[in-house]
Amino acid sequence: MLSLLGRIAERYAINPGELRASWQWRNHSPHTPGAAGPRPDAEILLNQAGRRALAQLCRTDPQNLAKALPAWNRAPEIFGTHDQDPQPLGLWRTGSTVHAPVAYACLSCTARRTGQLATAMRYRHGWQRVCPRHRQWALDAGDSHGLQHLDLRHCPDVISAQRRWTAVARRARRGGVAPGAVFALARAVVCQWWDQALEWRKERIWPARLHQLAGGDAGRQFWWWRAVAREAATSPELVTVASALLDPEMRGLVRADGGGERVRPIPPDGKFCRELGNRMGRSWLGEEAAANSSPSLLAWMGAVLRQHRGVSVPGWDRGPWHVRHEDQPVSVTAQLRRLAARADGTISWRASVPSGERTWIQHKLRETTELLATLDLHDTGHLAAVTQHLIDTLHQSIHGLDQAIVAIASAAHVGGVPLDHLSAWTHTPSPELQHDISEHRETLEADGW
Repeated sequence: MLSLLGRIAERYAINPGELRASWQWRNHSPHTPGAAGPRPDAEILLNQAGRRALAQLCRTDPQNLAKALPAWNRAPEIFGTHDQDPQPLGLWRTGSTVHAPVAYACLSCTARRTGQLATAMRYRHGWQRVCPRHRQWALDAGDSHGLQHLDLRHCPDVISAQRRWTAVARRARRGGVAPGAVFALARAVVCQWWDQALEWRKERIWPARLHQLAGGDAGRQFWWWRAVAREAATSPELVTVASALLDPEMRGLVRADGGGERVRPIPPDGKFCRELGNRMGRSWLGEEAAANSSPSLLAWMGAVLRQHRGVSVPGWDRGPWHVRHEDQPVSVTAQLRRLAARADGTISWRASVPSGERTWIQHKLRETTELLATLDLHDTGHLAAVTQHLIDTLHQSIHGLDQAIVAIASAAHVGGVPLDHLSAWTHTPSPELQHDISEHRETLEADGW
């Protein structure tokens, strides 16, 4: 509705703020820090008198606006179904809390319909972002990164993914599952893989697609583009995963991997993961332990097995399509905010490393420092005994420093520093460093850090 008010103000040749003064507002408009005016994804709810005033400005029947504006009929929930206040009232909300995520409308489509170049917003779910006619991906209006669209001219697989989603949604509805729930689970799975993919040496599809979405080369803005283009870059895999999760044959593979009626641990590289990798064009994905790289996929597999066996576990009875809050993908806004906290391309240490891990590293360094302080090069004892004591002490100190180096590399890796960079800095081959980092994280978990 905010987008409509802007166009009305332009037609009447008045300032949008002056037009909004026709209504009395119960709260302040949501703002983007450092920017003037309401957020582009802001939404407006009007009481009955306010809706009548808007219909008069548009010179149309309120029923026509009810068909055109998704938020029109949400107002009675806020103002009450028996609202008779004669004063036109307005209430600000962010669009995603009213109806659905708000995305920028295609500029070319908007110009074709309105006869002028104008920015407009549309409610668009994650599976509705492609404009096939103009080959563009609509970005969220509230992410504050300055872009409205991504160019899909060199990414036909992203365009075809939206077409394939129609069949997936139809299959979900036939199975009694809300398509939105299937989409949310598949999105959680592929976003978890996206976070892990930098460590997958055989991964070639996502890096190439990311550079294509960035206009040919993400260059020095690689991390920025990786955040902004994530949804578009992963959409083909998302649709493939969603289709697989709805496939009865794939569920049969999960039951086979889980031992059928016999209970056994789900192998991370079982038949299900291998078949899923093949469907995604990544035959090696099963070897990379696809399930272990995605907590949401493991949770879905466990739910499928419990349903098959008729087992109910308290706290885990929300069905296979539930995505835990902690497994929800990090928003683009949060990623960009984290990038903004970087200094010289590296996330600040305090912002990146949890306090418990910093304490562990400080403890290890303090322990090593105290050990080195016990060295006494003026000891007058027996030569062999003193030499052995000095070498043992130095050996223990070096071991402690090695542990600290691995801990620091682990923290930096979690914070986003590529493994290849850490390998060069520590003079340790990448496979060995990855192994050391994995062992370190297991030690931290075992020790309760």
